[in-house]
Amino acid sequence: MWLKKITEWFDRGVPCAMITVIKAEGSVPRGLGSKMVVNRQGEIAGSVGGGELEHISKQAAIKCIEQDRCASLDFSLNGEEWKTTDDHETQGICGGSLTVFIEPIIPRPEIVIFGGGHIGEKLSKFCEILNLPYRVFDSREEFASAERFPSAIERVCKPYETLDESIQLTRSSYCIIVTHGHAHDQSCLEQILRNREVPYIGMIGSNKKVETILKNLRSRGALVDQRVYAPVGIRIGGRLPEEIALSIIAEMVLVMNGGSLDHSRVTL
Repeated sequence: MWLKKITEWFDRGVPCAMITVIKAEGSVPRGLGSKMVVNRQGEIAGSVGGGELEHISKQAAIKCIEQDRCASLDFSLNGEEWKTTDDHETQGICGGSLTVFIEPIIPRPEIVIFGGGHIGEKLSKFCEILNLPYRVFDSREEFASAERFPSAIERVCKPYETLDESIQLTRSSYCIIVTHGHAHDQSCLEQILRNREVPYIGMIGSNKKVETILKNLRSRGALVDQRVYAPVGIRIGGRLPEEIALSIIAEMVLVMNGGSLDHSRVTL
């Protein structure tokens, strides 16, 4: 049951944590190797013992997800007080002891490229270099082909207006809109904005184009928030497709890693 659930969460880009009993002595509710998975919202599958033991483990797992770190908890079930966390004490009377290990499982970021033209194709090369999984969406068959994007984990050839039902986006999906027309860009942006889990939405274009599209969307009731990076990319001064793609991927990685635009050089 836990394996099915963790696979489902991973496919949806939902951060979660695996809790495993790594030590069990004496009388304990669950044996060595028992597992439970927990997501950030507190949903669980599997079991490591039930009751207060499981509740404490679940709360610790949520913290591990938020902090992206591993942890272990020791439980004494012989009537003594447990102090498994800094702020939680309780008692157990089963008579044994056990240790659980908590490991967060954070889905890796993926790049989703809307538009398989020159810039989209160059972006895919940078994804390969950085070992970032990527998907491609284009309404034209030749621009969403295996020949053009051989390493894409998914290639979708559907009208841009069907984006909502044609591709699944998650909190791990960093989206870049580089289609072959302003109307297509606007359609993609409007639909992606409705997905509140997507962390980053970049759109190419001039200042005038971006201002016009954002004005149009706001007039239609769209909520344009800080996830939108448009015009997309860091200002590195290049105009060639590969230079534009470099500026875009650099911005995406900066956002993913919480970086800054400061130079690293020492003061001269």
